[in-house]
Amino acid sequence: MSLNGALQVGQSAILASQAALSVAGNNMANAATPGYHRQRIGILPGSPESIGRGQFVGTGVQIGSITRQIDVALQARLRSAIGEQAGAAIDQSFLSSIEMLQGELSDSDISSELSAFFNSWSELANNPSDSGMRSLVLQQGESLAGGIRQLREDYNVLREEADRGLAVSVERADSILDQIAELNVKISETEGGAGQANTLRDQRDTLVDELSEMMDVTTIDQANGAVDVLVGSMPVVIAGESRGITMRTEAKNGDVEVTIRVKADGSDLNVSSGAIGGLLRQRAETIEPAIEQIDTFASELIFQVNRIHSQGQGSSGWDSVTGQYSVEDPTVALGALGSGVPFPIENGSFFITVTNTATGTDSTHMIQVDPTTMSLNDLRAEITTSLLGTGVTASVGADGRLTIDAPAGSELTFGEDSSGALAALGLNSFFQGTSAVDISVSESLSGQPTLLATGGGGVEGSNATALAMVQLREMGLESLSGRSLQEYWQAGVNDLAVRTDAANTRLQGASLVRDSLDAQNASVSGVSLDEEAIDLLSYQRQFQAAARYLSIIDETLQSLLSIV
Repeated sequence: MSLNGALQVGQSAILASQAALSVAGNNMANAATPGYHRQRIGILPGSPESIGRGQFVGTGVQIGSITRQIDVALQARLRSAIGEQAGAAIDQSFLSSIEMLQGELSDSDISSELSAFFNSWSELANNPSDSGMRSLVLQQGESLAGGIRQLREDYNVLREEADRGLAVSVERADSILDQIAELNVKISETEGGAGQANTLRDQRDTLVDELSEMMDVTTIDQANGAVDVLVGSMPVVIAGESRGITMRTEAKNGDVEVTIRVKADGSDLNVSSGAIGGLLRQRAETIEPAIEQIDTFASELIFQVNRIHSQGQGSSGWDSVTGQYSVEDPTVALGALGSGVPFPIENGSFFITVTNTATGTDSTHMIQVDPTTMSLNDLRAEITTSLLGTGVTASVGADGRLTIDAPAGSELTFGEDSSGALAALGLNSFFQGTSAVDISVSESLSGQPTLLATGGGGVEGSNATALAMVQLREMGLESLSGRSLQEYWQAGVNDLAVRTDAANTRLQGASLVRDSLDAQNASVSGVSLDEEAIDLLSYQRQFQAAARYLSIIDETLQSLLSIV
């Protein structure tokens, strides 16, 4: 080998040592940089040079590559764990919020209010003529109704919070997809099929990690350095193109349905983990069922209480009574879907009693009801015909509500309703409204507590209706699968408690898995300052040796030149 070749050997050693020192220094500088992957320089021996027959000598050293230390399989598992933890955190948060809103361990929860309501009826049954007890029943009824309305409103607020969270997360995820597509282009242009643009790849990995907190994503590496991003089997980034995602809301059956779709073609995107997956899951599996449960509970409470109350009598009767509920078409049969009657009516009858307030004489009249054939107009005609000669008139207003008027000096009372028509139309009812949104005590009772029904069978001083209300507390209802109102509500509360406990456990497990994978990933890709310091010392010695080698070659060359 010539002296010039020897100089080339020294130069290659100097350059390789400088590069290695730079890599080690860069690692140490980025030890605390989020998303940074430790880099390693690959140093290879130079191609040997022939100096004689069968004799070869090395030509120094060359830099093979500078690569990131990364375990692709471990990275995929970590991203999955990130999404699972984010989704579990959403589950735990919303389930705990619902549990807190219900507040079943407080004194103002629905269970306590329901018990207080039935207890007030029990006290009224002991003294049905006590005006103070009547007022207490009305107060407890309004307190119960107010609690139901407030909880329903709180559920709505929670649903709106979930929708806002979805909108923000989807917007951020869409922005990340655009950035990943842009980085794909830059990486492909920078690398040009050779080497790795490590800094750009770290930036892209950080974005994919952030995206995995919002949705379950997988990546497919391409030969040109780009990655395709998929959610399930649906591609959302292909090379340098982001297909984008968006949130779509649609009104269906009075509810708002939320879906996540691909911007490019409107395809449904099935997101199962991450913040978006968790929000979608909680909206569909927790908030909506909670709203449905309280609406069902309130609807049954209204109908069952009204069915009992509508057949009872208060200490005074009605001079004019108008139904709480209107029908959409008074010419359509009451049992038909198009009638708009909020509660079921069965084939049966009810009684109307007309009492002369001056003489105390009364007459009772049966009203036959067949919901399969009778419309509201037909029912009005049936009442008019059955009470012909009493002076009682019945009419259907423009709003579709039935009104029954007593003649001057007379009062109306109702009883023995086997059809449920009185409760379904809201005549002589305790509650008004049809769901948890609008449940409240009838304004007529609030203004005239003497109309509160306590007795039954037309017997003065009776407490039959009050006792029937007390029995409703434990009564199994066919519409609630044989459960009472209290049991139906408590079953929902118990189910929520079990799910909340499971969510807490799942979050703890997901956090442990992520922490473990974070630690494994750090051992592969994280920077160890101690290790870098050792490498730095080694590269420094290599540089010093190369410099000394060049110095010796230079001295040799000077000696040779002096001889010449």
